[in-house]
Amino acid sequence: MRFAATVWFAIFASILAGCSMKRQEIREITLSSGGEVTYTTGHGSTYSVTFRRDGTAESRNVTTENFVAQAPVVKRARFSTDRFERLAGTIDSNGFFEKKEEEGHVDDTWQNLKVVSTTGEKTIQTLGRSGDPQIKAMVDAVSNLAGELQWDNGN
Repeated sequence: MRFAATVWFAIFASILAGCSMKRQEIREITLSSGGEVTYTTGHGSTYSVTFRRDGTAESRNVTTENFVAQAPVVKRARFSTDRFERLAGTIDSNGFFEKKEEEGHVDDTWQNLKVVSTTGEKTIQTLGRSGDPQIKAMVDAVSNLAGELQWDNGN
C-alpha cells in the first residue's frame, strides 16, 4: 500500500513539475488582431498587446487610411510579475503548447496568440475556433489584463 502511494505521489509530482516548467519558460505573451481590408477599401488596422515576464507591457495600434499607413500608436504599462505568472499559468493550463497552429478560417480578419519561451516561440490562430473553451479562456485572460492596466503614451 505504501509503495502504491509512493508511486502515485512520484507520478503526480513529476506531472506538476512538468506543467510549472513550461509556465516558467514563458517569457512573453502577445495577442494580435487586425482586419486585412486595405486592399478593397484602403482602410484597416492592426492591434497587438504584449506582456513580458519582467512586468512590462506594450500595446501597438497601426492603422491604414486611404491606402496610407499611419504612424503607430504605442503605449506602455507596468504590472506585477505575479500577474504575469497567473497569465502564463492560464496559457499553460489551457493547453497552448498542444494546440494546432491553424484551424478554421475567417476571411479579411485575424487574431493570433503568440508565446515566446526560452525554447522558441509558437503562434496559434484564435479566430474561427469559437467552439474551443480553452482558446477563449486564454484570449479572455490576455484581454482582461490589458483592460485593467493604466497605459502611458510610449514616448
